[in-house]
Amino acid sequence: MMTRYLQSLGLALALLLTSVSSHAAANELMIQLQHMRLASIGVMTDFFMYTGLDGDSKYGRRMNANMESFNASLTQARENVASQELISHLNDIEQEWLSFTQSLNSNRNLVENQGFPSVQMVDELGRLNNALVTRISSAYHQVAGVNDTNPAIEKVRDMAMLLQEMTTQYAASAAMDDSEVYLGEYKRTMQKMTSDFEFRLADLKAVAYQRSTHILMDNINSKWRFLRNSITRQHEMDVPFLVISYNDRIIRHLEELEGKIGS
Repeated sequence: MMTRYLQSLGLALALLLTSVSSHAAANELMIQLQHMRLASIGVMTDFFMYTGLDGDSKYGRRMNANMESFNASLTQARENVASQELISHLNDIEQEWLSFTQSLNSNRNLVENQGFPSVQMVDELGRLNNALVTRISSAYHQVAGVNDTNPAIEKVRDMAMLLQEMTTQYAASAAMDDSEVYLGEYKRTMQKMTSDFEFRLADLKAVAYQRSTHILMDNINSKWRFLRNSITRQHEMDVPFLVISYNDRIIRHLEELEGKIGS
């Protein structure tokens, strides 16, 4: 009887460890997919700044860093995938990423060689980026749909995505003469996204504001006020580099906040 009990206990423990391991792998996979989404949109922000500032090397380096970040996250994501369906998703993501980076390199070369982009080529670049982000989001939601996720963490990640998209639109508008051409793939207006972020920030305060997070929340709130004022007074304040800097800081704060919520 004791042997049977120990066998049952061992089986239960093995199942528990498998469940914990599977859950940890799913969480890590969602983190890497989130990093890929942010990096791929971030590349577009850097490209618009690179174009608007006549091939400024700072934004060339930022593009390269975001591309390296994407590749590193894709490699790590593959290490946390077991199902054939998700492997197929990652293969599709990799193919779309390659198409996007080829288009990106062609656009960069054009800016370097003639000093300005082709409207049609940048429009195609935006379309490829949108398709890539949509593909990554599909994989992300598939994983989230079959795993227990923390609603507060999902709010934080959605806010980071919204902020990154908002900054890309701002950079395009600030850097390009014919910005409506380049923004064809973005479905929400700047005003709508600003209002949406404001609402989400208030909602996040209600669920995540506590002793361990209040400094981060205050930092996010104060930086958002500057960012909101710059975005809503578009072209009155020619400070796109500051907007991007504050965007980066808020996203870092959101990632820190995510860690505190999940701990």
